Amino acid sequence: SPAPGATRAPAPPAPGWCHPSLRGADGTARRTGRTVPGVRVAVIGGGIAGLVAARDLGRAGAEVTVLERAPHLGGQAASFVIGPGQEIERFYHFICSGDSGYLTMLDELGIADLVRWRTTDMGLFLDGELHTLGDPLSLLRFPHLRARDKARFALTTALTKLRAEDGWQQLEDVTAVEWLTRAYGPRTYRLLYQPLLESKFQEHAPDISAAWMWARLHRLGQSRSRTLKERIGYLVGGSAAYVDALEKSLTESQVELRPRTTVDRVAVVGGRATGVVIDGQHHPYDAVLSTVPVPHAVGLFAELEGPYFDNLRSLDYLGVVVATLRLDRRLSPYYWTNVSDARLPMSGVIEATNLNPMPELGGDAIVYIPQYLSPASPRFLEPDDAVLDRYVEALSLMHPGFDRSWIRASWVHRERWTQPICRRGFTAQVPGVRTSVPGLYLTDSYQLHPHDRAISFSTDLGREAARLVLEDG
Repeated sequence: SPAPGATRAPAPPAPGWCHPSLRGADGTARRTGRTVPGVRVAVIGGGIAGLVAARDLGRAGAEVTVLERAPHLGGQAASFVIGPGQEIERFYHFICSGDSGYLTMLDELGIADLVRWRTTDMGLFLDGELHTLGDPLSLLRFPHLRARDKARFALTTALTKLRAEDGWQQLEDVTAVEWLTRAYGPRTYRLLYQPLLESKFQEHAPDISAAWMWARLHRLGQSRSRTLKERIGYLVGGSAAYVDALEKSLTESQVELRPRTTVDRVAVVGGRATGVVIDGQHHPYDAVLSTVPVPHAVGLFAELEGPYFDNLRSLDYLGVVVATLRLDRRLSPYYWTNVSDARLPMSGVIEATNLNPMPELGGDAIVYIPQYLSPASPRFLEPDDAVLDRYVEALSLMHPGFDRSWIRASWVHRERWTQPICRRGFTAQVPGVRTSVPGLYLTDSYQLHPHDRAISFSTDLGREAARLVLEDG
């Protein structure tokens, strides 16, 4: 039965967002009924996009092999074991009401009944104080904005929620700084948004596209009620339940899964992709789909030239360092606390158990603390103990009663290429799924622009990649 405060999932919602290039006439991710029996396809990368693409290809009769260098599947949606019968996500995930691609796939896999919806509270740490900020009453009580700023905030939030899905297109050549300042006002931007933007994108913040910011706020707005309370979802069992269901479906479709397999490069002969090279040996395939991040993919395409591949080499990413804490008690009442304080090394604190109670933890709390960094930054590779020391100090500032003895266990996970740097006018740089080499396809988080990374959008992207491979097959 649902946890207290949570409700079971309804049927999948009406079609929500997917990237314009992925939409069919009904607004959902396009698919094809074509079958390609005997066509051999290598999928490089076992993240969500790769697994979904492999599933659709396998069900269409293709002979598919998924090549994943990690010992596990799932990519950034993977989980890890923290105790007997206890497994948590490496990185935090949630579901918005408009995530139709994800919800539709869960229904196809027969696990839609594992979705729960919950109304959550949002916190804000500003000027040494922790505030509730997520509904009209808390907005009225918020002491740092004037009455006219609060009215403007509420109006802009409502309009962003109500605008059509393509509202971002008018903001492609505008920076987030310009739009947020104009839409919310200089004071609101300075107090609420500037610290978050600079914490996430650092020196790149002044040139980040307003389209990216608008799409992020719009997606979250779709999950707000008329009273602006945020209602989001989670999957019982976490993202592992989705990955496991995909793996089961792939096995049923006779897709070959090969974890712990490192691809050296993509083989191209006569201007066409002919397979992959593993440990110096050529493995023939009729089509190759790369679903790994672009900075990794360009290493597989090192010998390929031309405008398409030159563009790939120009794309920038930020990495992320996420500390995960298991506490012996609840830290706060908030699922998500934004941090608008330059003294602290993170942009937010996510208390996952305030969304998904995870009763198997016996009342313990799971807290994620992310920091986005350049993979070349010394802090990206600093020892785990140093990361934890900084975060413990930060939590002590945010929560004066917090003590290190609350921590039962801790882990630090790093991902070198996780956040695309989406500058204004970025749409012109988004690479196509079809590369300039016949038989070679690519998916990447950049293709989700203007939207941020989410399991639902990666699901749509995997389906589109499969559709194109089938169309060309």
